[in-house]
Amino acid sequence: MGYESMLADIKSSLNGKISDVEDKIEKLKKVKKDIDTLQEEAITEIKEIVKPELGKHWTGTKADDFDKGREEAKSEASKIVNDKYNEYMASINGKIFDLEWDKAQYASELFIANGAANLLKKGEEFAEEVGNTISKLKWW
Repeated sequence: MGYESMLADIKSSLNGKISDVEDKIEKLKKVKKDIDTLQEEAITEIKEIVKPELGKHWTGTKADDFDKGREEAKSEASKIVNDKYNEYMASINGKIFDLEWDKAQYASELFIANGAANLLKKGEEFAEEVGNTISKLKWW
């Protein structure tokens, strides 16, 4: 396989990897938006747990226990929604960061491959340098 063909394969593969990573990043960003929406909805619903206020006819220990139970439910639901939200967002942000890093590395390799292709266009006297450049590419 000649250098020209090899470089074409390398560039095609790297472009494919970059495209795949970009798709994954976009999906994760959409998931983040969806989770934000769900959290907002959950917060609104949590506020409803303690509604309606008990009327003046609701008094005594049963009313107090009922109100206390609603407040505890609200508190627990808030913890779950906020803590899980933060965990999910941290996890998603970490994955997006990793994917952005991968994308940058693939783009760097593609830049090097394009440089090798440009050297190859200059003539056979650069063939050895092209071979050395190809061998330095991480993904090959």
